[in-house]
Amino acid sequence: MTDEVRLPRKLSEEPEAPKSSVRPSHQKVIDQVERWANSPGLQPPRMDDAKTV
Repeated sequence: MTDEVRLPRKLSEEPEAPKSSVRPSHQKVIDQVERWANSPGLQPPRMDDAKTV
C-alpha cells in the first residue's frame, strides 16, 4: 500500500472550463426540440379532460 493518497481536486482548484458556445446550427435544433416538446399534442392530459368511469 502507498503511504500517500491523492484526493480529488476541489472545484476551486479546477482550471476554468472554456466557455461553451453553442453553434448556430445546434441552437436551431435546440429551438425546434423545445417547440416540439411544448406542443399541445405532447402535453399530459388535464384532469377536466379525463373521463370519469
